[in-house]
Amino acid sequence: MRNIIFTLVFMIFSTVMFAQQEAHYTHFMYNNLSINPAVAGSKGHPALLALYRKQWIGFEGAPENKLVSFHTPLGKRVGLGLTISNDKIGISNNWTGSMAYAYRIQIDEETNVQVGIQGSMRYFGLDFRNQQIRQSGDPSIVDNSTDEKYLGNVGAGIYMNVKQMFFGASVPHFFPNTIGVDNTSQFSAVEVPHFYVMAGALIPLANESIALRPSALAKVVKNAPFDLDLNLSLVFNKSFIVGTSYRIGGDGIGDSVDFLIHYRMNNIGLGLSYDYTLSELNDYNNGSIEAIVVYDFVKEQVNIANPRFFF
Repeated sequence: MRNIIFTLVFMIFSTVMFAQQEAHYTHFMYNNLSINPAVAGSKGHPALLALYRKQWIGFEGAPENKLVSFHTPLGKRVGLGLTISNDKIGISNNWTGSMAYAYRIQIDEETNVQVGIQGSMRYFGLDFRNQQIRQSGDPSIVDNSTDEKYLGNVGAGIYMNVKQMFFGASVPHFFPNTIGVDNTSQFSAVEVPHFYVMAGALIPLANESIALRPSALAKVVKNAPFDLDLNLSLVFNKSFIVGTSYRIGGDGIGDSVDFLIHYRMNNIGLGLSYDYTLSELNDYNNGSIEAIVVYDFVKEQVNIANPRFFF
């Protein structure tokens, strides 16, 4: 057990100081506002999303994420969005609140481009009072204390809809804020920028009762392995979705293989996913789960073949 704990501690500090810091979600095709402010208002109506993720089940101190987001159009050109999230990993407990503003440029009847900016405030908290953590002898670990920081940041993005396809690119946090320094000042923990590129489409098949929905999300972070999620889903009767994803990364043939289901009933969408770990961490966990609830505030029944209901 102690070896597992020490491994986790090493992963936490390696992640905080040198690699990826922002949560990675399996339902990225629904939760795109959290990584791209230009998505705000893109559905054409108010939309609310709640998400819960439990990563690496059975691994003590593994990541746990909660998120709530809301975005709405304001007139024909402007979109506003709000996202609040909480991420726990081992001894760290972080909160982020972001407000997004997007402006739409209508190219033609089937094409529009939105550009967005966001401001965010983040709380970083580390609790070093755990006895097993402090017995590791790591000089960067402060004995029997806590460390807290509040930091602001800004980000930007672009989001395009073309018929039944979408494309986006974003950097949610531009500035490399320093979020912690050890007692010897030999190492500093830096909040590094994350670069995202997303794309997807909705392709009608036989009699339009079945549609194919491919989507992808790429993430680039300095000093971290390249991340790419590839998803392929089938939409049945414009309401039931089943799909699978492959996440490139990790230390072997990939990071994970993911299985997703989603059901739409009028204005409500319910989704559940399971990630099967492919990396060496597979020996220490039982996979990851993620659940989402999406509510679209529409006054009348709409044709949910519109891809904006599925992304």
